Amino acid sequence: MKPSTRIIVNTLATYGRSLFALVVSLFSARWVLLALGQTDFGLYGVVGSVILIITFLNGAMIVGVARFYAYSIGQGHQLSEDEATDDLTRWFNTAVSIHSVLPILLVIVGYPLGVYAIEHWLVIPPERMEACLWVFRMSLITGVVNVFSVPYTSMYTAHQLISELAFFDVIRSFCTFIGAYFLLKVQSDRLVVYALYMTIINVGIPLLQILRAILKFKACRIKAAYLYHAEYLKQLFNFVGWKMFGMGCVVSRQQGSPILINLFFGPQANAAYSVASRLSIQATMVSTAMMGAFQPAITSMEGRGQRIKMLDTALQVCKFSTLLVLFFVIPLMLEMEYVLKVWLKTPPDYSGVLCQWMLAMLVVDRLTSGHMLAINAHGKIALYELVQGTLLFLALPFAWVFFKQGGSPIGIGYALFLSMSIYCVGRLVFCKKLLQLPIISWFKQVAIPISILMVLSFFVGVAVSRYFDAGFGRLLVITVATGASSAFLGWFVVLTRDERVFTRELMKKMILRLKLFSA
Repeated sequence: MKPSTRIIVNTLATYGRSLFALVVSLFSARWVLLALGQTDFGLYGVVGSVILIITFLNGAMIVGVARFYAYSIGQGHQLSEDEATDDLTRWFNTAVSIHSVLPILLVIVGYPLGVYAIEHWLVIPPERMEACLWVFRMSLITGVVNVFSVPYTSMYTAHQLISELAFFDVIRSFCTFIGAYFLLKVQSDRLVVYALYMTIINVGIPLLQILRAILKFKACRIKAAYLYHAEYLKQLFNFVGWKMFGMGCVVSRQQGSPILINLFFGPQANAAYSVASRLSIQATMVSTAMMGAFQPAITSMEGRGQRIKMLDTALQVCKFSTLLVLFFVIPLMLEMEYVLKVWLKTPPDYSGVLCQWMLAMLVVDRLTSGHMLAINAHGKIALYELVQGTLLFLALPFAWVFFKQGGSPIGIGYALFLSMSIYCVGRLVFCKKLLQLPIISWFKQVAIPISILMVLSFFVGVAVSRYFDAGFGRLLVITVATGASSAFLGWFVVLTRDERVFTRELMKKMILRLKLFSA
């Protein structure tokens, strides 16, 4: 399959997966909230955040391992097939050696720390303490399995087989959907039952991915002589060590937020944040469809020495990922209160405004998303991660100040948006410093045309809303009107002539493939 065709196939697969997950999640969250109640729903979110803080290094390892896999594949074009496979096998075994030790450390360090945090730091009703401890234990099992699976699942990304990962995610989403529905019929402790069911899903799917990777990829072979290669370990740890710091700040920011809300306002307020967080996660999955398809391609370009092509592709990622977000963000921002009432019947207080802040933060993040992929592909990330991670972490002290001054839980939305905006400016500065990508190019090609599109499409949505009463009809009309205006402006204002030609050709290829498939 040609690289351009593979990118569009991966994009469509992940975009379809993400839309399916979004719809499924909307129904699932509603049933889970009804089954658990606002208190247990909030407790599940905050206890789950404890294990995510402990396992933040897993996210850093995924980025690091996939980066070195893809870079090796890019360099492999200059080697024989056997030499290229051997180099990739060395990277795989290096990753396996690390991820065989990390789960042990996770249990030894993470378990007592998590139990102490639940028993002494968090605001949890005494009668729910034992249930929360069981939720944490099962979350820890999930974390251990996911850490161990990284060397295998990263191989799909490096080989640009994003569509296969999308298939596994569809299975995961469907199983979650079924479990959420039957949770309403459970008579025992629903919080514990829900945690157990989610553990089975989130352990079973990675195990299937591991088995599939062993059967599919020649490089997924454990060789004792390759497990502890000093030079490969040094390179991986040098990259991952700084990426771990950056990812640690990201996860501390994301998962420290519900803990901070819990300490100031209790588990009821956590329910509002959990709703906003779930919506943000699903929206992020949809928007990263383009990024997931382009990330291994960008890294391989850098490995082949195609710097100019890599930077052009990074700017395209900024455009397309933001456009994908705006198609659903604009109508959601305008009709958030109605959507939440349909979704949850009785949404928790503050959830509507928090959802809007989360979506606004997502748009800002997507505007410079390609810069992040380019810097990861470049590999020299020490100063970048140190500065950028610190900027993201500032959301927590910002929120603490808002809360100490008597602010409501909405203050977390202000804090997250402010730190994300500063962080994205940092991306532009570092991309210019490390890769010589002019900031003015980003303004001309991304920021200005996207801003025009957002303002005009938002104006169209507001104008339409004045002629209809709140309800499904108005939501539908606003979605169609803003989607049409975004598509029109995106085609003629955001995309360049060459990008329109490229997109048109890819669409023709995909239509032809669909016709052949249906025939």
